Amino acid sequence: MRLLVIPTTDWTGHPVPNRLNFIFDRLADKHDIDVCHFRIFPEPLMKTRCNLIPMDPSPMHSVDRYYLSGMKRHLTKIRDISHEYDCVVAANLLPTFGASLQDTPMIVDYLDLFPQSAAAYFPNPLNIPVEKITSLIDRTNLHRSTGIITTSASFRDRLSARYHKPIFVVPNGVDTELIRQKKGLEDDLGYPVIGYVGSLESWIDLERIIRLFPRIVEIYPDASMLVVGPELHTAYGKKIRKMASRYPNRIIFTGRVDYQDLPRYISSMDVGLNPRKNMLMNTLTMGSKVLNYLACGVPVLSTNMPEMENEFGPENAVFSYHSDHEFLSALPKALDTRVDPDIIKRYDWDSIAQLYERAIKDILKQG
Repeated sequence: MRLLVIPTTDWTGHPVPNRLNFIFDRLADKHDIDVCHFRIFPEPLMKTRCNLIPMDPSPMHSVDRYYLSGMKRHLTKIRDISHEYDCVVAANLLPTFGASLQDTPMIVDYLDLFPQSAAAYFPNPLNIPVEKITSLIDRTNLHRSTGIITTSASFRDRLSARYHKPIFVVPNGVDTELIRQKKGLEDDLGYPVIGYVGSLESWIDLERIIRLFPRIVEIYPDASMLVVGPELHTAYGKKIRKMASRYPNRIIFTGRVDYQDLPRYISSMDVGLNPRKNMLMNTLTMGSKVLNYLACGVPVLSTNMPEMENEFGPENAVFSYHSDHEFLSALPKALDTRVDPDIIKRYDWDSIAQLYERAIKDILKQG
């Protein structure tokens, strides 16, 4: 197959690899994969096996202005080249609209509730009209698509009630060869180390953990918190750093680290956090963060991601909490739980890429 991929963000410059990076870099060994290269970040941080199609002359580190200012150029280019492909796989709101205006089969990779995630980049009161406008575009994209691939059964059920077309679930995955238990950091971080890995964005709820930190220290006097990940497009990182400034040697921010180095950081943790705010976009998704923790043998405290929590549960070292009391009650249980990393073997990206390939072929057959 010859496929055009419209990714969620800068394919090689984003500090955190996206699920499509893992999937299509594997499928590039068998298929001809071209990727629209949106240049948001100034320097490439990742290599790729796919062919990059430049969409812009220069980078612009502002995700809201980037897609608005480049909209006409992006839509025109995507429209002009789409006929060269067997299928377009699209996961980006405005550029996907451009792909929907042509006749080549288009599959939407619906990994997120796009209107909510788009609105999260804008402050009040701008976020309200942004969500309304993006909802209209989102519905148009899904209506005009040939089929949909999404990350969870919850998302599939929600979409199938609105759109009568092929919808396949292909969950997120983990690189089991890379992300596994390794020697941790040499620094003595105390016990327990409560850790978070991921982007620092406004839909994450690290505020609760920082507010609870004095009570955690009452129970575990040597406790520390390790926050691993970059600040990207919102001021959320600055907000939580300010909150944590009372504990300069106990709450540690590393900033971005190379993906290859993540196992060392995760392996230094005694429990991994998956703290999500109570937003619809969070309750429908099935992210890969939990899989990364489990692959390194680290138990998990998670909130507002029911499908992931139900998939594993306390018997597989994933503990849910919805209040301060539940967090403090679940923490010692998580710390006393041993993790079997083999439980995530079926989520290896090699297997996920094969599922994704089959989903594309099945959608094209049914379409």
